[in-house]
Amino acid sequence: MHCRARSVEISVTNVGGRIEDYAIEEDGSATVADRIGPGATRATKINLKEDRTTTVAVTWRNEPVKSAKRKANCTGRTDPPESLPRTGPEDATMFARIATGVAAMITGVIIFWYGGIWPRRRDPMFKKDTD
Repeated sequence: MHCRARSVEISVTNVGGRIEDYAIEEDGSATVADRIGPGATRATKINLKEDRTTTVAVTWRNEPVKSAKRKANCTGRTDPPESLPRTGPEDATMFARIATGVAAMITGVIIFWYGGIWPRRRDPMFKKDTD
């Protein structure tokens, strides 16, 4: 997800009379290390991690000059509902499925029973030749 709120612009100004080294750190690790001339201002954009608080600090000679905590809330999530919605079949659908299953079983039993008695005959189908 692309979020414009993730980008933070940091402006560093050198008010001294010589070239100075500085660093911009995110959560204690250096992200940008650069030099700035006397009387110059340099703007740097960094991207924050989404939905996490990040500490951004500017250091000079390994000493923090200024730091701030920022959070990029890009996802726009809302609070989760207190109870989950009911999903799944309705009660009438469940009763209809159970009735269909029972009817199919009864039909199968009837067909099995009738198949067992249907081909029986008392008289023989083919007469035997007795010569």
